[in-house]
Amino acid sequence: MKLLGKIFLILTLFCLNLYSQTDDFIRGVDISFTPQIEDLGGKYKLNGVVKDLLDILKEKGVNYIRLRIWHTPKDGYCGLEKTIQFAKRIKEKGFKFLLDFHYSDSWADPEKQTKPAAWSNLSFESLKDSVYSYTKFVLESLRANNVLPEMVQIGNEVTNGMLWPDGKIYDPTLNQSIQWVKFAQLLQAGINAVKDVDSSNIKIMIHIDRGGDNNGAVYFFNKLKEQKINFDVIGLSFYPWWHGTLEQLKYNLNDLSTRYNKDIIVVETAYPWTLNYQIDNHGNIVGQNTKLLQGFPASLKGQKDFLIILKKIIKETKNNKGKGFFYWEPAYISVPPIGSSWENLTLFGFTNSNLEAEALSSIDVFLPDVDYATINVKMRINTSTLNDTLKPNGIVQLRGEVKGKSSSLLPSGERITWDNLSELIFKNIDGDNWEYTFQMYEGDTLEYSIWTGHTKTKYTYLSGGWEGPVIPFDNSNKNYRLFIAGKNDTILPVQYYNSSKSKIYQYFSPFKQNNDSIGIMFRVNLAHLMSKGIFDPAKNGPVVVRGDSIESEGILSWNRNKLILKREEPSVANNSFWSGIVYFPKYLIQKGRKIHYKFYIDNAPFNGWENSIPDRYFYFPSEDSTLAWKFFNDKNLITDIKEDKSLPDDIKLYQNYPNPFNSSTTIKYELNKDSYVSLCIYNSLGELVKVLDNKFIKAGSYSILWDGRDDNGIYVPSGIYFLNLVANEKRLVNKLILLK
Repeated sequence: MKLLGKIFLILTLFCLNLYSQTDDFIRGVDISFTPQIEDLGGKYKLNGVVKDLLDILKEKGVNYIRLRIWHTPKDGYCGLEKTIQFAKRIKEKGFKFLLDFHYSDSWADPEKQTKPAAWSNLSFESLKDSVYSYTKFVLESLRANNVLPEMVQIGNEVTNGMLWPDGKIYDPTLNQSIQWVKFAQLLQAGINAVKDVDSSNIKIMIHIDRGGDNNGAVYFFNKLKEQKINFDVIGLSFYPWWHGTLEQLKYNLNDLSTRYNKDIIVVETAYPWTLNYQIDNHGNIVGQNTKLLQGFPASLKGQKDFLIILKKIIKETKNNKGKGFFYWEPAYISVPPIGSSWENLTLFGFTNSNLEAEALSSIDVFLPDVDYATINVKMRINTSTLNDTLKPNGIVQLRGEVKGKSSSLLPSGERITWDNLSELIFKNIDGDNWEYTFQMYEGDTLEYSIWTGHTKTKYTYLSGGWEGPVIPFDNSNKNYRLFIAGKNDTILPVQYYNSSKSKIYQYFSPFKQNNDSIGIMFRVNLAHLMSKGIFDPAKNGPVVVRGDSIESEGILSWNRNKLILKREEPSVANNSFWSGIVYFPKYLIQKGRKIHYKFYIDNAPFNGWENSIPDRYFYFPSEDSTLAWKFFNDKNLITDIKEDKSLPDDIKLYQNYPNPFNSSTTIKYELNKDSYVSLCIYNSLGELVKVLDNKFIKAGSYSILWDGRDDNGIYVPSGIYFLNLVANEKRLVNKLILLK
C-alpha cells in the first residue's frame, strides 16, 4: 500500500506539473483598488459566502494580477509601501504579478501623463536619471521582499508619450522628431533599470490604447522600432465603446503579430453586465448612451459572451503570439466614501448594506479551458412549408442560444444569437432541403427558431422572416425549438418551417405516416400568370399535376385530374402558391424510377399546359420527399418580393482606373454591410504611403480619387504600389502602377 501511495503521489505531482506547464494563457485582472476597498469595509462573496477576494479569483481560474504603481499618491494607495503589502498576498496565493509603472502621482493615460511633483522641475537629463533610479529602486524593494514581478509595464497607455511635456508626442507645437527621441530615451531609461535588476526573468511591456486601431498601432510601434527600443510584449487596451469592434481587434492582433513577432496581451478590457447603477453619487463611465457592440447587450450573458469571444480571438492570433488578457478592475465595487464609476463593469454584483458583493456567473470565463466531450449535430430544415419563393441562394438561419458550457460560442467555432449575427447559416442541399453540421458539448441545451431571408437584409414574406411558434419536443410551454446534446453524434429528424401563426409540434410533418406508401409534395407558383391576368383563381382552375400513369402506377394521369393542388393562404404575392401531396404505392414502384409530370390549369384562357418546357420528372425516392417549388412554365420571373440587389454579397475592391496611371486614378469599392474601413496605399517595401479612408462607413458603393501624393502632400515616385482594403474581417489587395 505504501508503494501504491508513492506511485499515486508521483502521478499526481506529474499531472499537476503538466497542468501548470500547459496552462500558460494569461487570465489576469487588475485589482489595484482592492486594498482601499477592503480598508473601507468592502467584502466579496462566492456562492453566498464571504471570502478573500484572492481566494475567489484563484478558485475561478485567474492566474495573473496587475497592479499600478504611482510615485507619491496622496493617500498612499498604489504607492510603493501599499504595493509591497499587496504583492506579498498575491505571491502567497500563487499568482503571477504584472507591475504597471504610471510614472505619475496619479492616473496616466493617453489624455494625461503628468510628471510626479518631485520631478516637475528637473532637466531632461535629470528626468531620465530619475526614471532609471526610481524604477530600479521599486524593483529592488520588491525583490528584497521576495515579490519581484514577472512582467513590468514601462508607462501606462503611452500612446501619446509620457512624462509630459518632455516625453510628449503628437503635439503640433513641438518638434516631433526631437520628441520621439526624448520619449524613446525615457522608455529606455526604465527598460535599462528593469534589465539591471533582472535581465532574464522579467518581461517588459509597452502599453498603448489602440486595441482596434491597426493604423495607429502600426505607426506607434514602427516609430519605436526606428528608435531601436527593445521590449518583449505589446500591450493593448480594448474597451469596445472607445477602441472599436471585435473584428478590428482581431485584425490588429494578427497584423501586429506578423509585423513585429512579439507576444501580445490585451492588458485592459471590460464589458458591462448592466446599465443600471447604485446610487453612490458617482456617475458610471458606461451608461445608457454608450454605444455597445451589436449582439452583446449589457447583461450577464452579454458580458460573458464578450469575454468568451475575446479569449478566442486572442488565442487564435497568428504565430501563437496572443498570450492573454487582463480584466480591468473587476472588483471595483462601490463603498463610501469613494463610490465607483465602474460598478456595472465589475465581475461582482452591487454591494448591499453590509458592503458585500457577490461574484457574477460571468467570472467563470476565467476558468481554464477544458476539453469537454463534444458531439456533432446535423440539423436538417425543409422550407417547402415556407409560403415564399426561397431560392437555393437564399438564407436559412438558426437563431437562438445555448445554455451550458459553450454560451453563445459553439465548440465548432460558430456564434449563435437571437439576432442576425448568428453564424449558423444552412447550406442548400437540393430543392427545399437545407443542412448544417455543428458541434455541441455533451449535456448543453440549444433553444432556437428558424429565420429565412432572400438575402441577409431582405426577409421572407411573413413575420420578418421568423417562423411561427413551435411546441418543443418535450411539450414544455415554450415557443421555440429545443435540442439537448447527448453523448453521441446526432442527425436530427427533418424540421419543417412553420409559416402559420398557430403553434405546431417541433417535428411535425406535412406527410401522413404510411408504411405502404411514399408521399411527394408538389408546389407551383403562379404569380406571373396572375399579374398578367392570364390566370384568375376565381374563374380558372383547378391547378393540378398531370403525369405518366404507367410510371406512377396509375397515381397520375396525362388526361385526368388525379392530383388537385390547393392554394396556400397566406402566401407570397397575393397567395400565389398552390401545393399538394400525393401518395405513391411503395411496393409497386422501384426506388430510382423516373416519373414524368407537368403542372396543368383547368379552364385556363390558354390550353392549360406548361408549353415552353419539356416534361418535368423526378426519381422515385425511398422516403417522403418534397420537390423544389417551380414557377409555372419555368419562366425566369420572380414575384413582387424581390431579392435585395442594392448591396453586394460581400466586400468588393475594383481595379483602379486608369491603371497604369500618370497623375491620378479612381478607386472604387463596395461594402455589403456597415463596417469600419481601412483603405490605404503601400509601396513595394510595405511602407504606408497614403491613408485614403479610415473610418466607419455605411454599406454601399464608394469612389475615391488618389492624386499620387502621400500623407505629407508630397508626390510619390513612379513604381508599383499596393491598394489595401480592410473591412468585415477581410483584406483585399490590388496592384497600382504609377508611371510619370
